[in-house]
Amino acid sequence: MIRLLPFRLWALCATLMLSLVATAAQALDRRVIPLANLRDGPPEATLNGETDSTGFRVFIPPTGPLSSVLLTVSYENGIDILPEKGALAVFINGAAVAELPLAAFKGPVNAAISLPPSLMRPGENHIQFEVSAQHRAICTVRGTFDLWTRINLAASSLTLEAEGTSPDPDLAMMRQLLVASDRARDPLAILKAGAEIDADHLGWGAMAAQAYGLLLGDQAPRIVARPIAPAKAGTPPVTLDNAPGLTSKNILIGTRDQIAPLLGETRAAAIVGPFLGVYPVSGTNLPAGSFVGVVSGRNPAEVDQAVARFADVTRNLPAQTTVIVTDPTPPAPPSPREVQEEGRYRLSDLGFSTVQHSGYRYTGRVTLTLPSGYAPVSDRVVLFHVNGAFEGNLGPGAVLNVRVNGRTATAMEIDKRSSGIIDNGEMQLPMSLFRPGPNIIEFEAELPPASGTDCVFAVRRPTFTLHDSSSLEIPGFARLATLPNLTTLAQTAYPYAGWNGRDSAVPFDLVVVGKETPWFSAAWTMSARLAQRAGDLLRLIPNVGWDGAPDNNALIIGPVAALPQAVFASAPLPADRLAGLLEAGALIAQASARGEPMAAADRRALVDRLRGAWSGTTARSTANRASAPTVAPTVAAPVDGSAQSRWQRMAGDGKTATASASGWIPDWVRHGMAMAARYVNRWTVVDAPVDVVALTENTETLPEAALLQYHAPGTDALTWTVLTASDPRSLDRALRSLGEGGLWEKLKGGTGLWSSAAPTMTTLAPSRPYQIILNPFDIGNMILILARNLSQRLELLFGLLLGTAVVLTISMRMLLRPGHARRNHTDT
Repeated sequence: MIRLLPFRLWALCATLMLSLVATAAQALDRRVIPLANLRDGPPEATLNGETDSTGFRVFIPPTGPLSSVLLTVSYENGIDILPEKGALAVFINGAAVAELPLAAFKGPVNAAISLPPSLMRPGENHIQFEVSAQHRAICTVRGTFDLWTRINLAASSLTLEAEGTSPDPDLAMMRQLLVASDRARDPLAILKAGAEIDADHLGWGAMAAQAYGLLLGDQAPRIVARPIAPAKAGTPPVTLDNAPGLTSKNILIGTRDQIAPLLGETRAAAIVGPFLGVYPVSGTNLPAGSFVGVVSGRNPAEVDQAVARFADVTRNLPAQTTVIVTDPTPPAPPSPREVQEEGRYRLSDLGFSTVQHSGYRYTGRVTLTLPSGYAPVSDRVVLFHVNGAFEGNLGPGAVLNVRVNGRTATAMEIDKRSSGIIDNGEMQLPMSLFRPGPNIIEFEAELPPASGTDCVFAVRRPTFTLHDSSSLEIPGFARLATLPNLTTLAQTAYPYAGWNGRDSAVPFDLVVVGKETPWFSAAWTMSARLAQRAGDLLRLIPNVGWDGAPDNNALIIGPVAALPQAVFASAPLPADRLAGLLEAGALIAQASARGEPMAAADRRALVDRLRGAWSGTTARSTANRASAPTVAPTVAAPVDGSAQSRWQRMAGDGKTATASASGWIPDWVRHGMAMAARYVNRWTVVDAPVDVVALTENTETLPEAALLQYHAPGTDALTWTVLTASDPRSLDRALRSLGEGGLWEKLKGGTGLWSSAAPTMTTLAPSRPYQIILNPFDIGNMILILARNLSQRLELLFGLLLGTAVVLTISMRMLLRPGHARRNHTDT
């Protein structure tokens, strides 16, 4: 016994130490935020030229007191950079924290930067990278194009360690938890008690999704639908603690009777009115700090009030876990979006600050946001009044270039001026280069030296200064929308949002045709994305299934085989050909997703069968192929009349507010203006048929999802936008590539086709474009529209001028004929 005592003491000490270590680990809240979570698109950021910068927003959830903050940066740079003359500066919330040497030309290097915990705060924080570089051998404009620094965002991270565990969530911190960067890649799960989603839950989920999108800002939202079926007989009841499909952030919506089995009797008893609550959840696959927000009420009308309060991001929620919404005040109207109309705007008004660049090439940019109804007039230009200065011994070829949305607009020579001051220099930017929504205006000053100078001893380099007193002068433009236009949809959410940044959103129908949950996930994700671009909540009328053509603009989502033929009555692509194209693309994308790409010969054979089916001649190998089973269109489920009228009334309130703001207009006047617009559209817009066979020329990949926009059947100026795919898995893959892959910004034309197997977007020009006059009772606007349309159709302009000349000639002859007759009578 005496010999075993030391061993037992050692074992006891070891057990005690392990327990202490485990306790310390449990008391330490550690969060790792990859920088790739902070932006969409490729997991890298490249800084080019002599000076460049990029920034990221970091949302830190509520934690205990921070004890350690570590920023890890993985980067590399070009070999042409002179290390002694360059650095990568890092700023946190405006404070400089590090300068990293640009000596990583042999490969990526990792830099660990320990930060003071006081620099970081719960909520929004900013990380800024600024690079300054100089060429080691070529000190000219050409040499600046060899300078680059690349940050690997996937290998870079921000690590936070806090004392204690995560605080229990409350309503005040729920919005911070929704956008927390450590779980930015986790989807928001909208839960529904029951196996199927009805129209009410579609509408409630869309409102919650829009609020989530507004909180995220520019980052792509991802939302999933999670219906929770009741437990089967003989199995434990399903509650929030064991419900399947939960993520780190969840929202449960429904009436008290619907969600009571999930909440439990105690929690459900607290729902005595419009109810908001938040509860922590835990699970084997859930990270610390996971939660479920609850939006409920005793009846659907109270749920409407609770959802409206949850979606009102302009008002803070109380710092408590549950609350009964007693404030019936409707959401306050949002502040007008930053939209520039006619007028003169200083660069300082657009967020640009005076910059002084010492080097051989300067690049800068500013964003100009135009309203959705922007329609340029061809003979007008946007004037850029430049105030700047340059100094140094400049050589020939020194110019100031301006690009708009990546296209060259104009240039100004700056080396032939008598002095170094540019005072109100005028540059003309064609209006046709601008588009509705955000426009990127880039400035590039090329400053070549007068004579060659050794880079090491180049003490005095040319200097260019651009003052923020420079201005952009926007002339008058027409208020006219030419649709379909997916670029306008992607940038401004029009026609589902207001057109000038100030008017309320118009109601539209959100239609989901399909019973699987991915179609509802897509509807909520699209609603959130459009709300982001509109900068406001959109007013919608939810519909599950197809119950006839909608009465408003519509966003229609469903499988291509289940959509009724009425949906494609005026679509640019025939339904059967689109279905075959998407099914073939789904096969190719599915093989790539499994890690077994389809062989080139198999892809060519698939395309040949597809073309043969379109041409009516099938190959021998497919002669005996069984026809694919047809999917019956989803018929709308019986809808409670009170529910439908409730959503109509809520959407109608927005319509009434918009109508009262713009003044009372008789219906016969509206119909007359619509008829005039149709005639103008017939005269000025050219139809362009779509070549479907050309879409199969690239056999490497075929599209698996499509976003189509076109004129709704009928004479009313209504727009339908259809998001479709062949199956739910294809839609889920395609939606992720559309958002996180950065394909949303590539939407244009009337149709967008893409696949998750390739980061490219195939766009088709609108086949039958049409125009909507947004301000028909403004005489000046009508004159601008007429001038714009006639300038685009020279044959019509020539015919109009010729007709005017003929009419004037005949009129003059008729007026002068009596005088000639009297003169001849007098002479005789």
